[in-house]
Amino acid sequence: MTRTFLRFPLLLLSLVFLLTTMTACKEKGPRQVVKIGYMNCNNEQETKHRFLPLTRYLSDKVGVEFVMVPVDTHDFEKRFQAGEFAFTHTNSYLYILLRERYQLQLLASEKRGNFGSRSGGAIIARKGSGITELSQIKGKRFAFGPMLAPTGYLAEYDLMLRSGIDPEKDLGTYTIPSGSFKHEKLIYGVLFGQYDVSAATLLDLETMTKEGKISADDFTILAQTPLIPYCTFGAAAKTDPSLVAKVRKALLELKPMDTAEVDGENLKVLKAAWIDGYEELTDKDYDPVREMAKRVNMPPYQKF
Repeated sequence: MTRTFLRFPLLLLSLVFLLTTMTACKEKGPRQVVKIGYMNCNNEQETKHRFLPLTRYLSDKVGVEFVMVPVDTHDFEKRFQAGEFAFTHTNSYLYILLRERYQLQLLASEKRGNFGSRSGGAIIARKGSGITELSQIKGKRFAFGPMLAPTGYLAEYDLMLRSGIDPEKDLGTYTIPSGSFKHEKLIYGVLFGQYDVSAATLLDLETMTKEGKISADDFTILAQTPLIPYCTFGAAAKTDPSLVAKVRKALLELKPMDTAEVDGENLKVLKAAWIDGYEELTDKDYDPVREMAKRVNMPPYQKF
């Protein structure tokens, strides 16, 4: 009788604990699902590898189930307009395009390499080719990066125009490589003689040199563009302000030692994403990109 009596309070406490836990779980419910659209840089596989840990980190910090959506650059505006994702990770040109047309909010700017949250473009020739000055590119075979690339197309095109060179009239030919890794193809194309001259992102030159893929002595930099903001996180205009604030805070507080679990493995978030952190810029910091787009006659400022 005594043993039964002693067991009863323990049984009662266990029952109360179970009911309390079930009630709390019911009140809490499933986490809100929010999608982040990530612009594919080289290809979709690489994008997933780089940014899935970051997406998991944001889910853990913010308490929302974030889902990453890799998006091809040329499809990004259409899918954003359709409301497919609430947050965006794009280059700086796409940021201003979505800002002007759909009031995209600026969250944070990515830091990477020698120039932090900014990068620039260059026009390069192979050393020993005899091309040593920008004026000598007239009549030559030229290659640009993708048309929506701010430091692989826009900045270099603008640089030519400001230097009195019309790419549509003065170059012998120009092309944009197809397939994945277009930015690397520009640099390799000049190195191996496929093109006489090409646009090149300064960050790509820096990264490929560090990785031993090229040598700084392989090329002559004929001209360099101004530095402009690099990749950028944004949020759709109608996104919950409190959620926007939490995501911004989580990005700005991200440290090199922070990890996230992916497939049972804890990965360093910044290392996986190939970045050094995030910085809070203002929309005015993006004005140089706007001015380039206006001079080059590109959307959203295009005049026919």
